[in-house]
Amino acid sequence: MKKLFAMCVLGMFALSMMAQSPVYRVGDKYMIDGNMMDKREFKGYLKNTCPEAFELFNNGYKLGIAGWSCFGVGLAVNSVGSTLLYSYLRGNIKGKYMLDISSTLTSLGASTTIAGITCLAVGYTRMHKAADLYNIEKAQRPDLRWVFGLNSRGDMAMALQF
Repeated sequence: MKKLFAMCVLGMFALSMMAQSPVYRVGDKYMIDGNMMDKREFKGYLKNTCPEAFELFNNGYKLGIAGWSCFGVGLAVNSVGSTLLYSYLRGNIKGKYMLDISSTLTSLGASTTIAGITCLAVGYTRMHKAADLYNIEKAQRPDLRWVFGLNSRGDMAMALQF
């Protein structure tokens, strides 16, 4: 009878320190416990819960912004250079220097666009790795339990169960 009572007490008074819920990425949104967050909200959440993942995510976020900027500027410069090159080849613009300017702008725009795509890829990869790091650091920790109950002599006892 004492053992049955002790098991009931152990079951009723088991306090657990649960691992945090994992993060799921849905497109450019992040979901924790059914709550959807955009990148900025998730960045703030990481800042408060996992500094290592926050640093990685913040670095990737900044690279993503730089990548979009390079991509946009590169496309604009490339389109101006392509337009000048097309006009020169059709004969609308005269002068050898226009061929040099248009080819320089086109190649500069293309290389800036490629650099922007590279920055975007690296930035988004780092943001995804930050979510994975959070899951490893916070969500995959073992379930620790402080168990209070009666031992075989009838005394109150405490144990750490993991």
